[in-house]
Amino acid sequence: MIHLIRIAVGATVALTLWASTGPVLAQAAAPGAAPPLDPARLMQGFPPPPEYRIHIGNWQAWPQKIWSFQHTREIFPTRRLAPVGPVRPLPRALIDLEGLQVGTPEAPQTWPQMLQAIHVDAALVLHKGRIVEERYLNGMKPTTPHLMFSATKSMAGLMAAVLVAEGKLDANAMVAAVLPELADSAWAGATVRQVMDMTDGVRFTEIYTDPKSDIFPYIGAMGWAPDLKAAGTPAGILGMVATLKTVHDEPRGSAFRYRSPATDVTAWLAARAAGMSLTDWLQQRLWNQLGMEHEGNVMLDPVGTEVAFAGMSASARDLARIGQMLLQRGRVAGRQIIPAAVVDDLIRGGDVRAFEAAGITHQKGWSYRSQFWVNPNAPRSFSAKGAYGQRLYVFPDNDLVVVMLGSHPQPVAALMDIPHHRAFAALIEHLKRPARTARRP
Repeated sequence: MIHLIRIAVGATVALTLWASTGPVLAQAAAPGAAPPLDPARLMQGFPPPPEYRIHIGNWQAWPQKIWSFQHTREIFPTRRLAPVGPVRPLPRALIDLEGLQVGTPEAPQTWPQMLQAIHVDAALVLHKGRIVEERYLNGMKPTTPHLMFSATKSMAGLMAAVLVAEGKLDANAMVAAVLPELADSAWAGATVRQVMDMTDGVRFTEIYTDPKSDIFPYIGAMGWAPDLKAAGTPAGILGMVATLKTVHDEPRGSAFRYRSPATDVTAWLAARAAGMSLTDWLQQRLWNQLGMEHEGNVMLDPVGTEVAFAGMSASARDLARIGQMLLQRGRVAGRQIIPAAVVDDLIRGGDVRAFEAAGITHQKGWSYRSQFWVNPNAPRSFSAKGAYGQRLYVFPDNDLVVVMLGSHPQPVAALMDIPHHRAFAALIEHLKRPARTARRP
């Protein structure tokens, strides 16, 4: 979600930053503060002590999220994504990044220090198809599926974009023509493309400092916080998106407004056009064909609808395989997994002027296309991004894929994006050097 959050800095100063995240149900301690609990003791014991138990009421608190983001299947109902057939190997050519400087002259910082400072649980880098960096922190393992939060949006967007490219979904069709169930809602007069790019104009607020914000009954209805469900509201995501009835004053298509219900409508449009659910599509087009190594899953709401805006979990290696497929314009091992035109469209990006309306100051010149974030500035990239540090970056000019999975105490995107951008630029320059010292696996 995009919303404004005030973060205390020191004793008297406050910063207001844009956040690009999934829903935030519990505010955490300030970054760097000592956790009130020992993370190593979370869910340990038979039974665990009450203060170390993770449940639906505290799963997004910190440090509880360190455990819960790696164990969503133990908290929520999910649909499984299963590896099929032989695993496609990811060759290893690890390089030494221990001393790589990724900070600023005023605040030097090495690559490992950056990972620790922004609470990374897993970092994986593919360069020219080989793993050059892979490390796990906070109890995570290579086999662990980690919650992706709003990076899930890009998977729903990818499904819709493929269906458009294959002629199964008309990007210029009105939503009501594809989904008659939304004919009486504000979505009806938007085009499929406008919903995919979040320029549909539908009014929905996600300001977490405002208790009257629309997001609270929404996440109450979809199961993340049942106590927030408002009386008289429908249960589940599909019922809630139909309750949105008003639009903003600007013409549809002219302003980017980042709202999770637009992803849920995108996933609904795609599922209707494909005749299958998001999970089934991901299974058939990605897990069945990319040589995936580990199980993934997609969270369900109380009536069995997939949480398309924030509910997918996958391992770092399998996310890297998705990124590598995109880097290769949809082609893997001689087979075209998705149309090359889909990736070309992502690289071109969306409407920069529409994106400016969001006021995301640390992403000047960017755009949003098919639920991906597109950076036209060197080093160019397109990315899937989620709360608390979930990232899948594809750098088409540098033969590079970067996966970051994390459990940052705060959901503010800039707290991750700014150090990420510095670090990735330094990493790209480091990879250009002819000789690098390998480190042991």
